[in-house]
Amino acid sequence: MAMLESKKENSERPSLIYILSPSFSGSTLLTMMLAQHPRISTIGELKATAMGSVDEYSCSCGEKLLACNFWRQLSKDMAQQGEAFSLSNFGTHFGSRHALSNRILGAQVRGGLFEFLREKSIALIPSLAKEYQQITQKNRFIIEKICGLQKGDLFLDGSKDPQRLLYYQASGLYNIYVIRMFRNGRAQCHSRRLKPRNPVDHTGAVKEWVSTIKQMDYLVQKFADDKVFTFQYEQLCAQTGSILDQICSWLSIDPLSMDWSNINLKQSEHHIVGNRMRNEDSIVIRLDEKWRNSTTPSETQVFDSLGQKTNRQIGYS
Repeated sequence: MAMLESKKENSERPSLIYILSPSFSGSTLLTMMLAQHPRISTIGELKATAMGSVDEYSCSCGEKLLACNFWRQLSKDMAQQGEAFSLSNFGTHFGSRHALSNRILGAQVRGGLFEFLREKSIALIPSLAKEYQQITQKNRFIIEKICGLQKGDLFLDGSKDPQRLLYYQASGLYNIYVIRMFRNGRAQCHSRRLKPRNPVDHTGAVKEWVSTIKQMDYLVQKFADDKVFTFQYEQLCAQTGSILDQICSWLSIDPLSMDWSNINLKQSEHHIVGNRMRNEDSIVIRLDEKWRNSTTPSETQVFDSLGQKTNRQIGYS
């Protein structure tokens, strides 16, 4: 991966904001908020791995993806760039159709020896290096085109995945700002096990969450302290204006002077893909604590055994 690193100074690289968090931790809500800023361009989750049938998939603006003028223009711009691009497969996800290659390219972040071997494998296996470079280039071109269409000079990727941030950082192409976002692990695991896609039981959800936190911890060590902004989903809901002002100050952009207590984020036109929340009729800032009355004693016991230590490390009792 090191063969793609740029020698340019940070100030010369395009800026990329990356939301790093476990799933079901409020990243879509945060994306919709930050999308209000004129300098921030985003489509939500650029990895675009859960599109399903593109004929039925809706953009957050309310149009079907294939009928939305924004996506049609993006497709046209990519074609003019000479880049193959399909709304049914963005080609932006770091994975491979070949099983052996995918075991390397698509693997979760593991740190240590594994990441050393991954980097060497990508550098030394020609077919793998070519695939990695093609995906990296596809991401770069799409980011450029989206920023051009939306007129924002900071691109926000809300994909969350630690693996994706690993590749962004290794490419050396971007001046990266990492928004590290946590949610109470008890709430996150409860939400995760209720989702029908890639179903897991409660024990599986807790193990998955603990693993993601470990991957996040490994990755943030690769960034200077002033490139990482950390907060909790619960803080975002309770102190929305303060948290958003702090993020804008950290990014050195004007604050978003908005009445967050009385806003429907759906009223502004966006072109967000990812979490189904984007298609709700009304998107408001509301702390979701249904888990407190829905978690069973046995689930609490499982979490206390497997996840309580991690939860305390990230600021929850």
